[in-house]
Amino acid sequence: MPHTKDFVINAPAARSFHGVPEREGLEQFQASLLARMAASDNESMRSRRLAVAMGEHCYLVPLAQAGEIVPLSGLAITPVPATRDWFRGLLNLRGSLIGMADLMGLAGAVPQEIGRSSHVLLLAQGLAPQCGLLVSRVLGLRDITEMTQISKNYDTEIPLPGLAGRYKDSGDQQWDELDLSLLSQDSRFLQIGR
Repeated sequence: MPHTKDFVINAPAARSFHGVPEREGLEQFQASLLARMAASDNESMRSRRLAVAMGEHCYLVPLAQAGEIVPLSGLAITPVPATRDWFRGLLNLRGSLIGMADLMGLAGAVPQEIGRSSHVLLLAQGLAPQCGLLVSRVLGLRDITEMTQISKNYDTEIPLPGLAGRYKDSGDQQWDELDLSLLSQDSRFLQIGR
């Protein structure tokens, strides 16, 4: 049987792939990539909005200010005596009581009707725990960078507390942006008692 020689393949200590060396460099590249992805996600989070309808009007809500969105079908709304008409009542959501407000009623517009597509939009925990807003329909997500800001004057026929901007999308649909942190500090919104 002939002798076989052992072949030793010497690889360079650190090969590179697209200019990124292995091991140390790869770890730095991965950390850099993760940081860029997080920054992109944060940027996307800042520009994306939850789109909802209240009555016939369309609104945008910053994602960081929105909590859970819950369909109202199958949930009982318990009226609370001696509260304003726009405070629709309490919901028992998995053992937690949630107060539900109708911003259309608060603004003096026609109160929203509750139907099959009605939802309650819970405010983020840091803003107003156990508080939700009645919405007629959930319309998905929108990116305000794809819209045009059309007015810096937010006077509107429906003086909703918390209005922060007005936009128009490529289909000429008008959207008013609601800042729920401003809403949660508005004295009209905080006074539910008569």
